[in-house]
Amino acid sequence: MTTKSLSYILIIGILSIVSIYSGALIYFTWPISEFSIDKSGVFGDSFGLLTSLFSGLAFAGLIITILMQKDELALQREELSLTRDELSGQKDELRTQNETLRVQRFENTFFKMLEILDSCRKEIAYQAPNFPNGSTTYEGREAVRRLYEALSKRYFFNSITQNYSQQLVFAEDCNTSEGVNQRYTKFYNDHGDDLGQYFRTLYNIIKLVDRNFTSGDGLVYSNLLRAQLSRYELLLIFYNCLSSHGDKLTPLVKKYSILKHMEAELVIEQHQWLLDRWSSELN
Repeated sequence: MTTKSLSYILIIGILSIVSIYSGALIYFTWPISEFSIDKSGVFGDSFGLLTSLFSGLAFAGLIITILMQKDELALQREELSLTRDELSGQKDELRTQNETLRVQRFENTFFKMLEILDSCRKEIAYQAPNFPNGSTTYEGREAVRRLYEALSKRYFFNSITQNYSQQLVFAEDCNTSEGVNQRYTKFYNDHGDDLGQYFRTLYNIIKLVDRNFTSGDGLVYSNLLRAQLSRYELLLIFYNCLSSHGDKLTPLVKKYSILKHMEAELVIEQHQWLLDRWSSELN
């Protein structure tokens, strides 16, 4: 039974009791044969029972009022709880929208930088000697391939004359990390104008991914970047990371396994130990 129903019952009960008691009193005292102060006092005293009853009912009414206020407070608390839940849901929705916008802004920048990387790749040029016709200029991915061949054959090997013919002999200093760094530095000094912008753009793309994602969520983008790199780009990145020119790039390349699909057989035989060391550092 609700407090409101109890209040209606109490009011109806009070009216019924008053009516019944008044009717019975009049019934038993009617007709009134004499009006005097004494008689009036006796008649008034006859309502003492009702006075006590009303006092009790007043107390009951106070209790009912308290119960009604309790119900109202409970409703208010429920409304506040529903309001908090609604606000919490709005906050979650807003947080989701902000995250969606953040990812959209990141992806716009990421794919734009992939386009810039492709432009840098296309701008790479290499002039290969072509006797007796002078030289031939290669661009783009073919230039990258020619550059790696030049690095692995011309810079890591020495040309000597033996039996009236030119032969390539592996440079002994390239058996050490410092020797490889020095030889690659000479290669970079000769071709840095073509490769420098490419490596800087590559570094900034990986850095962008690393800055925007602290968990494995960034792997989908690093994997997408890795899929854009040719076999010879991976080899040049490998040697760049082994040198002092790749100090900033190397930790990111290792973190996101950019060289995961580098073909070991394309690394010159004398540098397989460098490849083994690189693999051990990843584990």
